[in-house]
Amino acid sequence: MLILILVFSFVVIIMTFLMVWVPIREAVKKANEQSEKQVSKDLDAMFVFLPVEFLPYIKLGCMLVLGIVIFFLTYNGKPPMPYIAAGIGGVLGYFLPEFFVHYMKRKREKQFSEQLVDGLMLLSNGIRAGFSLQQALEMLVEESKPPISQEFALVMRQYQLGMDIDEALLRCVARTGDEDLGLAVTAVMITRQVGGNLAEIFDRIVSMIRDRKMLDGKVEALTSQGKLQALVVALIPYILGAVVAKINPEMMKLMWTTIPGFIALGTVILLDTIGYLWVLKLTKVDY
Repeated sequence: MLILILVFSFVVIIMTFLMVWVPIREAVKKANEQSEKQVSKDLDAMFVFLPVEFLPYIKLGCMLVLGIVIFFLTYNGKPPMPYIAAGIGGVLGYFLPEFFVHYMKRKREKQFSEQLVDGLMLLSNGIRAGFSLQQALEMLVEESKPPISQEFALVMRQYQLGMDIDEALLRCVARTGDEDLGLAVTAVMITRQVGGNLAEIFDRIVSMIRDRKMLDGKVEALTSQGKLQALVVALIPYILGAVVAKINPEMMKLMWTTIPGFIALGTVILLDTIGYLWVLKLTKVDY
């Protein structure tokens, strides 16, 4: 009878493990595939051609390195604080490559947007000098710096390979996601179909972009105080927690050594994060 109970228990444990492990494994595999596709797409958009087959190993490496570094930095703390800090560092390290690629892409998009005004002015001056649109684009590629030179160099390469210039420009808009470039490309397409002075249209678009950027700066200045207040309020619980831990470490030790402490700590972090994101949402102006 005891043997039957042990066998039945073993079978139940194995079946439970398989029922839990298989969905988790499939979910992790699917998440890794989506992550690889997104990182590959972002790298291609930045003209950085690197293989992403080793991305899971890079993420695991960052996870181990950051976790070990944080563990040694907090080694003198009372257990289980070093292990908790190392676990948090490992989780952050696992997503660090994706954060870095996303940050670099956003930085490149911002740089492209800043270069676009000068680029459109260069196109306008070239067309006034008697250049065709294709010749003006070639001059823009030669006279400008990356990333705008890279984007329009690809446009000219696609055009030279037989693609219509409008289609090449539309693909450039899709790659960069820049609304101002989309407006300029739409104006170019309409002008090429119905006729008009393309140089004057570029001048108007440049003037409109400058006014929009000026409005963006004013909005940013008016909402910067609210964003700073949100950051300060969000950091206050952690600063007070560090001060109390320094004054009375035995009392703060209960936050990470007891179950109610863990629940309270998790609640504080969750509510603080929600409050911070909520205030940021309130300070974001759509126009």
